[in-house]
Amino acid sequence: MKMFFKIFVVFVFIGCNSKPKSRFEFLKGVSTTVNKMCPMQVDSILKLENTVALPPATFRYNYILKYDTVKYDIHEFEKSLRITTLNMVRTNPESKMFRDINTTVEFNYSDTLGNYLFRIVLKPEEYK
Repeated sequence: MKMFFKIFVVFVFIGCNSKPKSRFEFLKGVSTTVNKMCPMQVDSILKLENTVALPPATFRYNYILKYDTVKYDIHEFEKSLRITTLNMVRTNPESKMFRDINTTVEFNYSDTLGNYLFRIVLKPEEYK
């Protein structure tokens, strides 16, 4: 949640700009600012590597997940994380900016070797 607070501060800072921007231009600015803080250790198993803004209004987080995929079921973990992430985007005040501009929010997860694990995609119709 600390990471989302930092990103919220970035949203507020960028949102104070008086010139109206397209959603994509706004998200590109947020991504550039957030990426200056990356990589960012979120918790003991999760590190935010970077973010990417994609047209017309998608914000993608790229995470490295330190998770033993041999020992644990990654698909069960993904299902559980999707529920938690959806709830966070729906209810967390720091996610309000995404909700306000109908952003598709993506969360990419790779292992520590850079191998793709899974992606969670949350569209506005899912979290509103």
